[in-house]
Amino acid sequence: MEEIMNERRQEAEYIAKHAIRKDVDSLFSLVEPKKTAKSIVDPIVEATLTTINNGFSALSGKSLDAVIGKDELKKYGDSFDLDRAVESTFRLSNLNEELFRGVSEADMYPLFRDFIMLVAHHVKAGAERFVAERSVKPKGRRRKTSDAIEPVLILPYNGTDFKPEGSDDRTKIDGALALCELPSPIEPQSSPNHKDMFAIGELKRQERDSLQAFTQLVEYTRNIYANQDHRRFAWGLTMCGTKVRGCLFHHDGVRATSTMDFASHGGREKLVTLLVHWSFCSFTRLGYDTNMTRLREENAWEIRCPDHDHDGKRNSFTSYVTTRTIVNASSLFGRHTRCYIARRKDDPSGMEVVLKDSWSLPRDLKKQSAILTVPDEARNLQLIKEKFAGENLNFSYPQVVTSSRAKLSVGGKYIIDDTLAIYEYDDGDEEQIYRVRSLIVTTPVGRFIKRVKNEAELVLVLSDAMECHNAILKKCGLLHRDISVNNILVITNDGDDSLRRPVKGLLIDYDHAISVDQDSTGNGTRSGTLPYMSIHNLEGASGKRSALDDWESLLYLICWLGTFGINSKDRDNINKENTAEIEKWRRGTMKSIAKCKRRQMNSMDTFSGLILAGFQEEYNLLKLLATDIYMALFQHNGCKGTYRDMQNTVASDSYAQAVAAKLNSLQGG
Repeated sequence: MEEIMNERRQEAEYIAKHAIRKDVDSLFSLVEPKKTAKSIVDPIVEATLTTINNGFSALSGKSLDAVIGKDELKKYGDSFDLDRAVESTFRLSNLNEELFRGVSEADMYPLFRDFIMLVAHHVKAGAERFVAERSVKPKGRRRKTSDAIEPVLILPYNGTDFKPEGSDDRTKIDGALALCELPSPIEPQSSPNHKDMFAIGELKRQERDSLQAFTQLVEYTRNIYANQDHRRFAWGLTMCGTKVRGCLFHHDGVRATSTMDFASHGGREKLVTLLVHWSFCSFTRLGYDTNMTRLREENAWEIRCPDHDHDGKRNSFTSYVTTRTIVNASSLFGRHTRCYIARRKDDPSGMEVVLKDSWSLPRDLKKQSAILTVPDEARNLQLIKEKFAGENLNFSYPQVVTSSRAKLSVGGKYIIDDTLAIYEYDDGDEEQIYRVRSLIVTTPVGRFIKRVKNEAELVLVLSDAMECHNAILKKCGLLHRDISVNNILVITNDGDDSLRRPVKGLLIDYDHAISVDQDSTGNGTRSGTLPYMSIHNLEGASGKRSALDDWESLLYLICWLGTFGINSKDRDNINKENTAEIEKWRRGTMKSIAKCKRRQMNSMDTFSGLILAGFQEEYNLLKLLATDIYMALFQHNGCKGTYRDMQNTVASDSYAQAVAAKLNSLQGG
């Protein structure tokens, strides 16, 4: 756990230094309410500021020195009292450098919590008028239309420096904000859980600690994505001294507003306006997917998937119900892939399917021009379906049921859910990476590879997966390019006599798959999962990627499982002394990992002494398989032990077929 936390902290530090774009004040425009709500929002902001200003006038003659101590602050923020909230706001705005010396972050949060509830108090009064005037009853957090406005209250959680439910490490956050339905009482929320958090807030005593605040906010926001299946993007706040910034986390970076100085009237006005606008903002602007509805009684999600990719007013949808999330979006950036096991809502006892939700990079296209493209994986799966139609195959492959780009209902018209749907404005960011959100439904349903019971079952699964790999390469001309533990699944018999054996393998995730013709010139791009990437891939070499790269990835996968265990039972037998060499495959730069692998793969002696020696003692079959694949890839006649030599002297088909034959021969072993 300590190693994982250190890795996450290092990643967060890098992002805080290099991937946060500051002073992006167009974020304020992003959450501005529609004209229908603006007539009620502006008076709420004005009323809140009037309350603050009037209170400040009454308190301006008081000395703060005597009331800044911890004993006085303990009583603040545990419940709501309007007069005390004004006093808290006054104290927070007057915490200058000298007074901050005696105040900790834990002392600051109750004051900030009172301020948040002060704004919510005025929002509630205005929102109730807004709802009454339009005869609209609040319907909860999930909206049928993406741009509908149903006012909510932004309320703080009680306490500070706490570990929320849903956290997979020991980190503690300073505070967080929740979205609460009307007519919730104005009070701090109890039982903090990452599943329910709208935004995390990090507080520091001084402005010079802003980098640390950003680092912690980045580190902790990852848990929002991991716990909220319906989250498209996330918001956050930092407060360093009296300087506040709003932050938006998208799939490839972070944007932050300019500082809002809580010590000035203008800074407080901006922050009040942001909080009020969040309260009257559509849920898509807050980062939620309105096509997902939580079915609380069933402890399930209903997900509406478009039946086709056509744009415009007429769109048909199929609803799926899922009670199992098998992959969550556990990273801060990237595709945010989520996978669910689901059934059609209109056929609850029907066939199980896998529903994959991800933000993909359209191939060779940028920004607006990519709107008209279909995500790569959908196109690849459709090609596989067409090529294998009607054939009696010995292996399983993912069969697409439906695939489409996700849609949002905006202004009575359906639009594509993509990067442009997040940023409705042009802020001059020419480097913005364009992504399209895709929904793909496939069969059959597999389980993670670590569900195998023993080595023999693992070999069966790997054999099927690589037989599928070869067939797709030859029949469809597609190179997979991401052979990894998570992309080879197990299909269990479960009483199905047609399998004629306990397990079969299933190769999934064709998001990185590319036509061998398209890759013929080589462009130095990398793809795959870090520990299993080939040396050629890690080095970003300009040579042609081939099936050999994928077979090399298979070798690293076998070595990984041989060292760390093929299932949960065997993982208990890990000897940390034996994992030192293979651990280097997931740490450092790509070039340093490539250099490490070159050293380890240099000869049979180095491979045996550095890698095979770390295998669990009883894994004789895996050692034999790893040795044979290693010899075929690295120690054939004419190869000096490096991929660069090998690629010039051997055709990939011959060696792929040789290794496949070895896998098949081991199936009976």
